[in-house]
Amino acid sequence: MTHDTPFPGYGVAREPDGGATTHIGFLGRNARTGSWQELSQGTFRAASAAVQAARSAEAIELLHVSTLEAQELREIYEAWPLTLERWLRAEGVSNAALADSLAQLQSLIGARAIRGIEAAWPEYELAVARAIEGCRSGEPQTIELIEEARQSWLTMHDEAVDRICGIIDIAVQHLGEHRLRDLWDMLLADWYEIHAERYDIDHQPWSVSAHQLMVSIVDGFHAHMAGGSRQGDIEIIIESDRMGFRFAPCGSGGRNVDPAVTQQQPRAGAPFNFAVTTEAHDWAWNQKGVCSYCVHCCLLNELMPIERLGYPTRVIDPPVWGEANRTQLKLHDGTAADPTLSTTCTWWVYRHPSLVPDRVYRRVGRSPAARPPRPNAKDSNE
Repeated sequence: MTHDTPFPGYGVAREPDGGATTHIGFLGRNARTGSWQELSQGTFRAASAAVQAARSAEAIELLHVSTLEAQELREIYEAWPLTLERWLRAEGVSNAALADSLAQLQSLIGARAIRGIEAAWPEYELAVARAIEGCRSGEPQTIELIEEARQSWLTMHDEAVDRICGIIDIAVQHLGEHRLRDLWDMLLADWYEIHAERYDIDHQPWSVSAHQLMVSIVDGFHAHMAGGSRQGDIEIIIESDRMGFRFAPCGSGGRNVDPAVTQQQPRAGAPFNFAVTTEAHDWAWNQKGVCSYCVHCCLLNELMPIERLGYPTRVIDPPVWGEANRTQLKLHDGTAADPTLSTTCTWWVYRHPSLVPDRVYRRVGRSPAARPPRPNAKDSNE
């Protein structure tokens, strides 16, 4: 259910003559503006709607910002696979064994995906440039050009996700599932430092942190092309004590377990069989069937902040790959009935860390004892 009730500093309806984007200081770049209803729509969908409403300048703004939304993913999806390969070698995986595993991965996801997102990026830039020119010239086929730009990014994005998830699966094959926390701690080390410092309530008011956390969610999952139509759509839920952002599915971990958006080939199943947790781990919500990529969401948003700050910054109800574990799925080899799937993922930002329930701490094996007290209304700036 989507509402337009504003949360602190964000999700407020634009003025009639206001722009579709504005500079966001903590991001260091432009991002979208608008009501929650507007922000729940993916950026390419919003650009097409602007063209249909004869608002070409707004459509151009949105197309420009689509590349900014994609930029962070471009950077990490180019860097992470190479970093992981170096880490695997440092952990004792031989060059020959790694080369053999990468060759097998290429046979599954294709040579273009293995080459990486950077090699394909110019195609996306060209597609966006064509769509922008169509907006400027009033070309009748502009909406089709926007769709071509969306498809270009979607293809690149999904290939990049396959590449990183496939290499994580290689790590599990060679080192074991129990090393997933080490893997992600290595990849996220710099993010941990920035996240813990920025969202410490001793450093800035929680109202500011909540704003930044929500901006990052909306901005990031537009680029992840969330939703069944892969437009980047997000369901936004407003409750008295928290704001929810629901992806059905998200375009990365959720896609790994969703047959509907993968032509009935979720990456956790055959022929890919990308690793999901087969045992309970505190860094994966103590659930079996958590996609190995989704582990980083638990670590960055819940476990690491609880350990360093005393509270989670965002609370996540993740997608899960059914009751069957990875070994069983391999044995079944697609001949058994489909496992029960939960492909929806919901991220929650609470109005104050004191409102996060005890169960959130306990499901990652931590105590809520360090949770901050609720601020006094008379002297709080929250």
